[in-house]
Amino acid sequence: MSVSNYPIILMVLSATVVMLLLSTYIFLFMTLHRKRQLQNLQEKANLHAQYQQEILQSQLEIQNQTLQHISGELHDNIGQLLSVARLQLNILEEEETATSAQIREVNDVIDKTIHELRALSKSLDGDFVKDFGLMESLSHELQRIRATSKYQTEIITDGEPYRLEGQKEIVLFRVVQEILNNTLKHSAAKNIKVTLQYEPTQFTLTVQDDGKGFNFEKLKNREMTESGAGLRNIKRRTELIGGNCQLESTLGVGTKIRLQLPIAS
Repeated sequence: MSVSNYPIILMVLSATVVMLLLSTYIFLFMTLHRKRQLQNLQEKANLHAQYQQEILQSQLEIQNQTLQHISGELHDNIGQLLSVARLQLNILEEEETATSAQIREVNDVIDKTIHELRALSKSLDGDFVKDFGLMESLSHELQRIRATSKYQTEIITDGEPYRLEGQKEIVLFRVVQEILNNTLKHSAAKNIKVTLQYEPTQFTLTVQDDGKGFNFEKLKNREMTESGAGLRNIKRRTELIGGNCQLESTLGVGTKIRLQLPIAS
């Protein structure tokens, strides 16, 4: 072999080595890229499954709370109204004549009973949130709380209302239910205000009370215990639908929880 051929052979060998290294790099890159794609797809599938499970869990919890509310209303409210109406009718039956005032009084009781039944019929609808929307569902929930005569409630809307995509309204409604339940149990509040702010790129829902408040820093340190489970659950559900949860609380002043959800353009 001629010495003059060495540079050519060396060049060929170098090019071959470079091609092998490049081919190996491309192969490894494609393999890792494909693996990463599969991981992303699996993560999306897991997130979707978790989302669907959360939707189902929220629906079951809404249904359970609604049935508990209906049971109490039937026993404590409508049952009493019907008992009063029956008693008044029995009195009228024993009398020879009934005055217009007495008849009007019975009619008023029956009208109130019918009104209560209509309100309960909305709660019986399992698709109430889906059919009527988040704003009306929350209005109905606050009206139920106000009817106890223990709290003053208010709902405020800012901007042009719109529906949220998918089943996010169901999750948000359940989150607000949980916030309201915590407020009724622990805050000793007298006034509860819910604000819905509709912006083109963001939806913001705020629940505010004038209760006794709490030490937020102390609660954060106890989040791994049962005492922090409610707040963690609220934050987890909000994040699951792509939102975030912010909490402010001042002792002796009250608590404000703000839920923010980006809106796809």
